[in-house]
Amino acid sequence: MNEQFAKVEYCYDNATMRTSRPLRPYANGFEYDYNHRSNDADIINSNVVTSHKSIITGRRNSQGAPSSDLKELFSTFDIESKVVPYEIIVRAQQLCAQYLSGSWNKITPGRVRLKAITGGMSNLLFLVEMPDDIEPVSTEPRSALLRVHCILDMEHLLNEAVVFTLLSERALGPKLLGVFPGGRFEQYIPSRPLRREELSLPSISKRIACLLARVHALDVPIAKKSMFVEVAEGWLSKLRMVESKVAHKMRLNTVKVDLMKCPTEVTCELLTDELEVMRACLNNCDSPVVFCHNDLQEGNILLHNEFRIDGNGNLNCEREKEPLVLIDFEYANYNYRGFDFANHICERICDYSDKKPPYYSIKQFRLPDQNEQRIFFNAYLDELHQMVNNANPAQQSAYFLSEKSKTREEAIEQLMTETRRFIAVSHLFWSIWSFMQAEESPIEFDYVSYGLDRLALYYEHKADLVEYLNL
Repeated sequence: MNEQFAKVEYCYDNATMRTSRPLRPYANGFEYDYNHRSNDADIINSNVVTSHKSIITGRRNSQGAPSSDLKELFSTFDIESKVVPYEIIVRAQQLCAQYLSGSWNKITPGRVRLKAITGGMSNLLFLVEMPDDIEPVSTEPRSALLRVHCILDMEHLLNEAVVFTLLSERALGPKLLGVFPGGRFEQYIPSRPLRREELSLPSISKRIACLLARVHALDVPIAKKSMFVEVAEGWLSKLRMVESKVAHKMRLNTVKVDLMKCPTEVTCELLTDELEVMRACLNNCDSPVVFCHNDLQEGNILLHNEFRIDGNGNLNCEREKEPLVLIDFEYANYNYRGFDFANHICERICDYSDKKPPYYSIKQFRLPDQNEQRIFFNAYLDELHQMVNNANPAQQSAYFLSEKSKTREEAIEQLMTETRRFIAVSHLFWSIWSFMQAEESPIEFDYVSYGLDRLALYYEHKADLVEYLNL
């Protein structure tokens, strides 16, 4: 192909056409074997970690480029232009040939099928496919998801690489097909992200709860201490270094909150003070620290194309099959269990499908009521207890056994209380994240408005959080 640009094909089955915060378009099918749970930490060995060092360091190799160069090149793509610069196609073909190998070595750039997949403010995402007349010669895939990291934080990327590899090996996420400086190739299976309104369907809510219980049961070989306060502090440190001092007048965009509860101006100093309040509350909380997804919203929960949700909200799926898969463990880490619960229900009030500024809306009335939460937590506890019953004594952690010491009603009440108190935590965390993204991310989204709305909701729910100070 000699043209400067090639037409881009859009992938409608895996994501909507918005570059919103949540939509993460990749999928993998899996079956969970209760009778074969090896120690999750054994899966990650020194060879796996070593293989990811090039992602973190951004070292140049014979056919590659430093991470920052790759990000700079791929971030020139404008989703609205409907064309992909030829330089991006060439680089994508080079990466496919080097890391996927096989028939990819004989496909010229002009024949690579490159589909732009929207979504992911921290990543740029493309689907690469072989032309129809080319057949694989070995185990190389016909298609793969190409992920390029936009944010090059070394420690964060190392943790994510370890987590992604473990989830891949445990069949809880897409297969890892290849890693390179600045990104990776992942398995692609046709699917679609859930819609916001589908999260509240009992058939879907119960499935999500079961998957979340399995995630919380993982033993991941990373630091087993909640670090999300420190992560937020790191974001604030970056904001303090911005030449134009970060300060935003408080305004409400899509939420309804009593402004008397909110400050008139948002500064790094104010956010630092609120983080200290949150730290004091969490130091006194009783929510257990487990491995958490930390970003469980509709765009990170995919429904395989072979399954359908009918007009009555029922899922055409046999019990032993798993129609959903959780994706995008970019923010996954050990954290307070209450954060994962609260963050998930907070996402039920957020809609990121708007195609016009500010590209999102927040409807507070959509927050799940107690009946909806009971459906979710009953399914969560059912899955939890089934895993305990099928595990050997060494795998029955204190976390699981603590739930068995209560009646079902007491356990549900505890989970609902945890969730209520952590709602403010979720809002503050993503508010600070959004203000940082406003300074760093190349992806179109009204981060400032989103950050202000989430901060206003933090103040709306802050009283529930500070209950921890009175325990």
